[in-house]
Amino acid sequence: MGTIIFGTILIVLGLSALLGVSLFKFVFALILIAIGIRIIIGKDYYHQWNWDFKPAQSTTNDNFINEVNIFSRADKAVKSEDFKGGKIVMIFSGGKIDLSQAKTSEKNIELEIVAIFGGGELIIPKGWKVNSQATSILGGYDVKVEGDNGEVILNLKGAAIFGGMRITN
Repeated sequence: MGTIIFGTILIVLGLSALLGVSLFKFVFALILIAIGIRIIIGKDYYHQWNWDFKPAQSTTNDNFINEVNIFSRADKAVKSEDFKGGKIVMIFSGGKIDLSQAKTSEKNIELEIVAIFGGGELIIPKGWKVNSQATSILGGYDVKVEGDNGEVILNLKGAAIFGGMRITN
């Protein structure tokens, strides 16, 4: 029920912003309307939340991770037997991505993380090295990895804009 109310509020705000004629107001209104509609008809958008308003952690065995979180939180554990990388986008959101149990046959893994007005934590397996090539604008990537003497190199790309990610093991 709360999802419908929140989505309706965003639609009403978007429609009210359409009364103006400036391009900025028009684009802003369309964004608000799109988000409101997405929340109302989106699949499992907030259905995983428990009474503490924390999402349930999901587990995947996929070799690639592809997470897009907008105004939501995601906690995911990756238990792949041959992890190859992927992309994580967090806009006005956060979460924890746990790769600590992921295995790989690759020597170089590319992972792109974009955090805009949000961020979270990435947990990698012990022994992985991190090569950060990410861009930060009023945000950052905090790499706190111990024992990085393994053969697997995680090439971290992306951007942190008014947000950030902490990488640990």
